Amino acid sequence: MKSSSISVSNSMVLSVKEWIITICLCVVICLVIYHGWSSWEYYEPGQDHRETCWAELQSDYWAYMRWCRYAKEHYDALLIGDSVFWGQEVRNDETISHYLNEFHGKEVFANAANDGLFMAGINGIVTHYGDDLDNTNIILQFNPLWLASKQRDLRGEKKSNYHHPRLIPQLDSRITYYHNLNTRLGYLLEHYCRVFPFVRHLMANYFENKSVSGWIMEHPYRNPFASITFEAAPVMAESQGRSLDWMTKEIKVSDYPFVEISESIQFECFVNAIKKLSKNNSRVFILLGPFNHHMLTPESRERLFDMMDDVKKVFDDMGYPYFDTLKINLPSNTFADTCHLLKDGHIILAREIIKDTRFQQWLKGVGE
Repeated sequence: MKSSSISVSNSMVLSVKEWIITICLCVVICLVIYHGWSSWEYYEPGQDHRETCWAELQSDYWAYMRWCRYAKEHYDALLIGDSVFWGQEVRNDETISHYLNEFHGKEVFANAANDGLFMAGINGIVTHYGDDLDNTNIILQFNPLWLASKQRDLRGEKKSNYHHPRLIPQLDSRITYYHNLNTRLGYLLEHYCRVFPFVRHLMANYFENKSVSGWIMEHPYRNPFASITFEAAPVMAESQGRSLDWMTKEIKVSDYPFVEISESIQFECFVNAIKKLSKNNSRVFILLGPFNHHMLTPESRERLFDMMDDVKKVFDDMGYPYFDTLKINLPSNTFADTCHLLKDGHIILAREIIKDTRFQQWLKGVGE
């Protein structure tokens, strides 16, 4: 009895030519969608805009790049840092950038901060997503919190979760990673194939931070195309903290060891970010702090000030201007915790920065 071959009715075999045509069509469609999305998705940031960067939107670097591009076109200087610059304890119209604009007398400064953007993260942003940070004026935040301990410096003995794992160096033997090598290699690929950050933008904004297939599995009767509203995430106008000072919260006094800057990964990354920005013709001004030295033990406070003296010496030798917030001794009740300021703290700090001689000298080049 002869066996007969049975064709599979639902199979489709493409010739080499058909494969080439299919691949070319997919590439063209992806490029059109990728480059066209910025125009299709409604995006009109208003005054005192700050990116929505909490929870799943924290790693939406495609949206962050778009905001930097917009800010560069509409403002003369960008403030880049963590949630201290972003304004965790205040409304979006009570941030440091807002009061700098108010005391300067015109809209010059844009809030380009991102929650949890530690120093290694700043370097990651500049290195991998800093295309629109060239030829501009940037105020970089140096937050001593990221050097408060080895764990904050990414070198802790135990694995600890930290924000922005995609932005740290992925193959540094000194870092205590909490993701495996395969995941970290995937992060590296994301940096060089910009489609992946864009896909993350779609997932985070329209599909509950899930893949399209995963979203469909959970919502089998919903149309995935109907979820795409072409509307960017709304600005987070309200405070994301309790807006209470640290004493009211009954936060305990801390005894941070603070690491030596000569061995710090965070500080090394921060310096690298400054060098890269300067190489790309950006003018950098550094804000040292703020940091709540009132909630430190006397010994820890002394270590903090010694470390900051070392930091300032490095920036003096490199020739970069800075403003030391510790020197103005911000009142204890203007802090919500170790480093986040309340509204009054932002007002005092912005006023002192605007009056600073070095800042005034740096400001002369802004807008040129």
